Amino acid sequence: MEVEIRQTTDKAEVVIINDDTSQKLTFSNGGVDGEFEIIVTDKKPVPELFQPVGTLPDGKYTIKGNYAGQDYREIKLNGAYEVYGNPEDGNVMITKRDGGN
Repeated sequence: MEVEIRQTTDKAEVVIINDDTSQKLTFSNGGVDGEFEIIVTDKKPVPELFQPVGTLPDGKYTIKGNYAGQDYREIKLNGAYEVYGNPEDGNVMITKRDGGN
């Protein structure tokens, strides 16, 4: 089954928090237009527009962003993930890594 979660922010920033270590990873589109998406998916393959930017090791994560101008909304993740970025529009795609929980 393919799953996809999209979260749009108009604050030009999304934070991924490692729930075990409290370490934070912040994404921004550099203020290009103040709005971009974080896409969490298990769909393969990742579109060519997205370039690999890092990995999230096996663990529990919380993604916080400002959804459509409302208060913070959270996405909870559990497992290992690959992180991709689209330099054209600042969008971020997170895909579950093979072998992750």
